[in-house]
Amino acid sequence: MAKIEIRCPICSKWEQIEIADDATKNVAKGLLAINIAAGMICEHSFIAYVDKNFSVRDCLVADFKIELPKTIPAEEKITPETETIKFDLIKMNIPELLMVNIIKTIFLGKKAIILSDQEFLYNHLLNFFKAITENSFEFDLLIISEAHYKSSKNDYKDYIVFKNREVIRDKLKIIQPKKLEFEKEMVHKFATEYDLMAGVIILRNEINKVYEFSKTITELIQNKEGKAITSKLIIEHILEKHGERIQKPYLSLLIDIVQNYFKITVPKISGVTDLLGFL
Repeated sequence: MAKIEIRCPICSKWEQIEIADDATKNVAKGLLAINIAAGMICEHSFIAYVDKNFSVRDCLVADFKIELPKTIPAEEKITPETETIKFDLIKMNIPELLMVNIIKTIFLGKKAIILSDQEFLYNHLLNFFKAITENSFEFDLLIISEAHYKSSKNDYKDYIVFKNREVIRDKLKIIQPKKLEFEKEMVHKFATEYDLMAGVIILRNEINKVYEFSKTITELIQNKEGKAITSKLIIEHILEKHGERIQKPYLSLLIDIVQNYFKITVPKISGVTDLLGFL
């Protein structure tokens, strides 16, 4: 048995946890996720990511920082296709804010264009977004030169257009800086992770969780057609299905995705304006 020191990200209390010597044998290109239940170290529960060398790479908890839910599969791997992506090029050439904005457009089911004259990045960028949305969101993203865009603007009226950190075109004001907190936290974890593959796995897990929770809410609304739905009912339903109690600001993000990506009309409820009126 191997002993690893795990520290709670909330209260900083730590303990040595034993795991089997062969527990990480299949994570040469990924991370092993260990569920730390309340009482094992302290009163808090969280997920610890451990690499093949038994080093703790990250500890994530639902009530930590901006309260992203963190339930993830016990083991994560990358696909052979993912290995071909030059993540170092992505980090060096793509600003965090641009990545945040693209993820937001994907969440809301909008078409996006990145203006860039660095043609060598095109395939790497597209494959990167395919990798982090694997088994979750579909997206429509183009990467074209600024000169081409300027000569063919009428062909891209339905797209939100980005160049580096700037929003060049967004007629419907989809990108709202005050509503990017969750996406910023997700991207920041990728950008600050020294192991590139580990960063991709963490980012992909965050995005997959957003997708699964939004899908669950969509199915709940469809099944309850004509019946009253409250925010409390949604939170309890996600807790029952996924074992995770989401927080109120996070539910706001999920509702936006239900409305825009899944194209579901969120019903009104008595006593509040809409589902974001918490009971």
